[in-house]
Amino acid sequence: MSDVVEIAAYASSFDADIAIAHLASEGIEAFLASDDAGGAFPSMTGIGGGARVLVRSGDAAAARAALAALDQPDD
Repeated sequence: MSDVVEIAAYASSFDADIAIAHLASEGIEAFLASDDAGGAFPSMTGIGGGARVLVRSGDAAAARAALAALDQPDD
């Protein structure tokens, strides 16, 4: 998977899962990378660098834009 890049990092896997679900709704496949012993120790996520959201490099720009739009308040 050499064509995979990190586009965001979150303090918890829950927050990263929300971002991944939003990307999926936009048709962008995303992956979660976190060091929490496979979910057995969720409190370790922050120690291991957080929960990282990864996408294919060709989707990176669209994924970043989709996540930026997610952070914008609704008018």
